[in-house]
Amino acid sequence: MRNMYQLLGCCCLAALICIASISASAEDSGRPATGTFVIDTLRNGHGVLVVENNNPLGDDLIRDGVAVLTTEDDTVPLVAVYVREGESFEIEGIEDGVYDFYFTVGNVWNWESANFSDAEFYRTESPLPFETEIDGSDLIYTIWTLTLEEVPRGNEGKIPVPEEEFPDLKGN
Repeated sequence: MRNMYQLLGCCCLAALICIASISASAEDSGRPATGTFVIDTLRNGHGVLVVENNNPLGDDLIRDGVAVLTTEDDTVPLVAVYVREGESFEIEGIEDGVYDFYFTVGNVWNWESANFSDAEFYRTESPLPFETEIDGSDLIYTIWTLTLEEVPRGNEGKIPVPEEEFPDLKGN
């Protein structure tokens, strides 16, 4: 009888694990992996942009994001990369120049429209300068770290952007 209860307990545990993994798979089915490029162009520079995505509200809503880099005062994206909530990604090879940083957040990504179904659109207050210098044998280059949600005591604010002013991610 004791073996029967142990067997029943193992079956229940296995069923719970199976249900949990099916639920996790369903949740991830429409979510690209962090680091999936929506748009990418040739990058031959030394600059680095680290994009962090967090959920400061601590709620159950998923707020994945797509980080977009454009040349200053132009909304044609040079790079657009998917960053899942709670993860970060490092974009390397950014050439010297001044860039605008846009991002969109939401919870259901649609590849056909290249947009979230419940999207919010933002850009940073200031453009991001990237510079490379050679100092003797040292190569010194810019590394920016941006968090998609405002950070207390952070030095860069976000500005809401109307959808029609956000860079086109369809790549047409």
